[in-house]
Amino acid sequence: MSINAPLPDADVIIVGCGPSGMAAAVTLAEAGRSVIVLDMQPAPGGQIFRSLEANLCDTSPAGQSLLAALGPAYRAGADLIRRFRAFSGIDYRPQTTVWEVRPDGTVGWLQGMNAGYVRGRQVLLAHGAMERPVPFLGWTLPGVMTAGAVQTLLKAGHLKPSGRIVLAGTGPLLLLLLLLLLLANQLHQLGVKPALVGRTDRLSDSVRAARHLRPGGLVPLVKGLGWLGRLKLAGVKSVTGLENLAAHGAQSVESVSFTVGGKRQTLPCDLLIVHDGIVPAIDIPNAAGLRLQWDGPNASWRPATTPDGLGASTLPPELSAGPCVLRVTGDARKIGGADAAMAHGKVAAQAILVALDHGAGPSAGALRAVDKALSVRPFLDAAFPPGLAQELPDDDTIVCRCEELTAGNLREKIRSGFRNMDALRGESRCGMGPCQGRSCMVTAARLLQDETRATGCPPTFRGRPPIRPIPLGAVATLSGLDPRATIRLTLEDKPENASEDTVDAPAE
Repeated sequence: MSINAPLPDADVIIVGCGPSGMAAAVTLAEAGRSVIVLDMQPAPGGQIFRSLEANLCDTSPAGQSLLAALGPAYRAGADLIRRFRAFSGIDYRPQTTVWEVRPDGTVGWLQGMNAGYVRGRQVLLAHGAMERPVPFLGWTLPGVMTAGAVQTLLKAGHLKPSGRIVLAGTGPLLLLLLLLLLLANQLHQLGVKPALVGRTDRLSDSVRAARHLRPGGLVPLVKGLGWLGRLKLAGVKSVTGLENLAAHGAQSVESVSFTVGGKRQTLPCDLLIVHDGIVPAIDIPNAAGLRLQWDGPNASWRPATTPDGLGASTLPPELSAGPCVLRVTGDARKIGGADAAMAHGKVAAQAILVALDHGAGPSAGALRAVDKALSVRPFLDAAFPPGLAQELPDDDTIVCRCEELTAGNLREKIRSGFRNMDALRGESRCGMGPCQGRSCMVTAARLLQDETRATGCPPTFRGRPPIRPIPLGAVATLSGLDPRATIRLTLEDKPENASEDTVDAPAE
């Protein structure tokens, strides 16, 4: 008896509801296509427009002051969110975790204790980016946070940091966060004024980056210079060329030390905010078996895709149910910010319409909008090169937070003969914790390359589901299973006489 494959649940499944995911969903819904959007967050917006709806509805003085502090770039997402909410053809599923994605369009989902599979004729990965993991001495101490985490607390929790604050790292996000803290101080009079801003980039980086500057990058440049000017007027102490950052403390961070101009300095600190740039989140593409490529200037991996986002599966034909129908868009494909993400979301959606036999493909205007929005990237990559993560950590620094493995632990395993990433993972458990390598994989790969003197693209752990933790109770009641995958086959080649391979059971 033949068992048919499950029918698609929607024309398109979109993973993520940030700027690119929403822009793609609206474009597809306008064309009459059915769309399922799976998102971990409780409301649309992603990291960039996080909690925007709730903050717009907050008419209290504190709420309005926060909106003013977050600025017009944050409020600019309101129209897109309204348009996204307006389409009844979009099946929006918030607080839903994606724990598996397959090249054939099958997506595993988890919501509370309910889990299952849905299938789309096409799948668009718009799951966004993550801050570059920065292992340094003391980075696991309470009181050490990333700039993105602090932004989340500002936007979603309306929580403001206090005490002696030190910001360290590089990139536009660090300067933006600092400006937010200063505006919060001015508007809320909460006394939020950092003790120090330590930047790893130098003036020489900006000078070298000037050759990459294009007309499209002038606006971000002017904005950044304005931020720096405000910081100087506010009297915030700032240094450049910071190196060898370390956090110290018993139960939480109490002080930080660093080197500037060859001189070691130590400052008391209650909150250390670090940021070393943003990189595409590759956990889903890697687990789905998509081909990755190494982005040298950004010192990170990113999915290898066509201009319209189509990925390429690395799975052998015998493990593939058909052609790869996965596309990647937004910052999950290439870091570019909200404007670039929305522009590419439209391009990817238009390409999906072609794949669904409906539509003329990405328009020239849409493609130009992506190029224009991304034109500032070469300048930003050169002006804000990786700093905190540039040097490999010393032996005492924790690399894998989940398993509390130090760089010394990993170096020891590599030197003892574990010379590939999967062997290293199996022996040390690095990358086997809840984060599944999101925080440690790039450092482990660099350590492996350094110890083996290898060159080229750093290797990754072989991706595998579940991408995120899933309760066993949810696995036991999975819905949407493929009936073909549940067939139990008997072994037709069992030997008729297996007496030599068995042991007689004792008589009762």
